[in-house]
Amino acid sequence: MVQYKVVAGTFHVKGYKPDGDSIRFKARNPLHWDSFKWKDAKRKKSAHKQLRIEAIDALETHYEGYQQPRPFALAALESLLELLGITEVKYSLSVTQIVDAGDGTPGFIASAELDGNDRPISYVFPATASLTDGAMLPPDQLPIDDSINFILARMGLVYPTFYTTTDRAIAEKLRAVVGRARATKRGIWAIDRTNDFTIWDTRTIQEDIVIMPKMFRRLVSFFEGHGDFDGLEKYMRAQRDNLKMWDGTKHRSLADLMTFEGRRLKLNARIEDILFNPKA
Repeated sequence: MVQYKVVAGTFHVKGYKPDGDSIRFKARNPLHWDSFKWKDAKRKKSAHKQLRIEAIDALETHYEGYQQPRPFALAALESLLELLGITEVKYSLSVTQIVDAGDGTPGFIASAELDGNDRPISYVFPATASLTDGAMLPPDQLPIDDSINFILARMGLVYPTFYTTTDRAIAEKLRAVVGRARATKRGIWAIDRTNDFTIWDTRTIQEDIVIMPKMFRRLVSFFEGHGDFDGLEKYMRAQRDNLKMWDGTKHRSLADLMTFEGRRLKLNARIEDILFNPKA
């Protein structure tokens, strides 16, 4: 069974570009990082580790020079900061970087592994969580209901994003709160257009509609490299996502779950039913 390493430390945003699902973290005891397999020695030695907050995906505040509708993207980020006790936040003029903040607030992460960029894949907890620094815990002993991951999903401020490596029982809890948030049209679920939208250009997905960030990033990449919209379906089908559905069925690409009708795109599945391959 997977064991999660609990690490106590502090959260940092000053001088960085966090969004609603990523933040920097400094361990109280750096020796805890020896429990993980690092690809880059410099990243292991760096004091502030970039986290990848597990099982959620927030709207992009900055991605390759693009962003999703800013009020909703910032709502997730500012809720993350508030939940971690980070105050007095000042942004750059472009609202992409935090130039000052009352950060360094205490808390915990629980992580079982690193992603391909040496980011601890983490459940994030405030200092009030009942956790012990250095503990190794199985999934059923993590107080997931107290995690920032769970709270942001319950508030309807982030999309669920599960991987084939995400613990199934934890994902079930998140699926339940996402279902309730969607049913009550809470947060992004009041305006989400992921399952059926019409796109004209990048302004559509930056200013007019809210869609899941993975779809947004894929469309940005397409528009950056292609001038002819007619090539979108071919481009999407060429991506090797190697998806697995909650019911166990497999698909080669996200496009297998989509319908393309000119500029109208439909995702014929619930987002929380998709398990993404972390190595795709």
